[in-house]
Amino acid sequence: MKTKVKAVFLQLFLLGLGMILVSQTPTIFAQGTITVSGKVNNMSENGDTLDGLSVILHENSEDIFGETEYVLSEDNEFIFENINYDPNTQYGVSIIFKGALYGLNLDLSMGSISDLEIQVFESIRSDELLKASLVSILINDVNRETKSISVLEIIKLVNDSDLTYVPGPAPMQLLRFSLPEGVYNLMVDSSLITAEIFQVDKGFGLSASLPPGEHDIFFSYDMPYKSEKYEISKNLRYGADILRVVSAVDLVGVGNTSHGVFEEALIGERKYNVLEASDIEKGESLLVTIEDLPIPSAAQRFSSAFKSIRWELAAPVALGIIVIFSAGAIIWLNSKNKSNSIFGRIPKIKPEIAMLSELEQMYAEGKITEEQYRHKTEIIKRIIDE
Repeated sequence: MKTKVKAVFLQLFLLGLGMILVSQTPTIFAQGTITVSGKVNNMSENGDTLDGLSVILHENSEDIFGETEYVLSEDNEFIFENINYDPNTQYGVSIIFKGALYGLNLDLSMGSISDLEIQVFESIRSDELLKASLVSILINDVNRETKSISVLEIIKLVNDSDLTYVPGPAPMQLLRFSLPEGVYNLMVDSSLITAEIFQVDKGFGLSASLPPGEHDIFFSYDMPYKSEKYEISKNLRYGADILRVVSAVDLVGVGNTSHGVFEEALIGERKYNVLEASDIEKGESLLVTIEDLPIPSAAQRFSSAFKSIRWELAAPVALGIIVIFSAGAIIWLNSKNKSNSIFGRIPKIKPEIAMLSELEQMYAEGKITEEQYRHKTEIIKRIIDE
């Protein structure tokens, strides 16, 4: 992997929302001051007490990032009074327990909130309790000039215990995801709070806590190829209840795999090769052979080399961060839920929407044709869906 990618999604998303919210005007406003009260509950069996812990009220706007602390009562209750509601401000509450951050976004447009519950859990360092319910790999595009294959992946990680996984400081203690050798242009997004991304051996790692439940991680990258045949090889660290590999029939050919054979499926007006397998054990290796890759002519190779020089002068790392931020902003504008959001993406929003939003941006900027946009959105909507 040529570039180390590190993104703090909370900070990027707050910056984007701060600018967006200035131009958004809700139709219903709360009047006067507001009270927010509730309770923190440790949901783990035989969990420790919460003595001495504090809940933080966050009030973030374009110019102000305010925090108010409240030490929990003996009954683990909290209350914030005399909150001056501003429709251009984002509100949320958070608490740190056993190394994990728990946060809730608050919609105060309708007035005070009582009986708010923040659930926390005991922590564990081992990721053995995690498994993938779904791994979807979409061969998205092939660039003849750059001899590269574009790939989109979705992984749905499940924690069905009553403990929160908390990563350690060492690379081997992070959430780890395998990548094929030599990939570049890696972009990663997730529904996790304040996830940081690090390069690790043969892939990338995420420094993020995973409480009980299902969590979405999606990422895209480009793979270089040298001949008409390329073998995708990667480790499925968290296994998969369902594994899917999808590619358009008219994009590339497919050959041998380690997990069955591809079958043709008609989706809309286009044929796709679909590989589906189930009950993949943790740590299994996935091998997929891609065939009939286009080889550029000498003139196309010269053009590609010239374009790559210009991109190097354009600070590709900064461009990657802008793309991640823009996708988050589009998600916010297109979502039906207009409540202010402090803790990254609203949990109900699926990563498939982020993929579609990124495609919308690429189409608007003229980077893909209308036909490419239609086919890609179609396959994401119909195939990568549970």
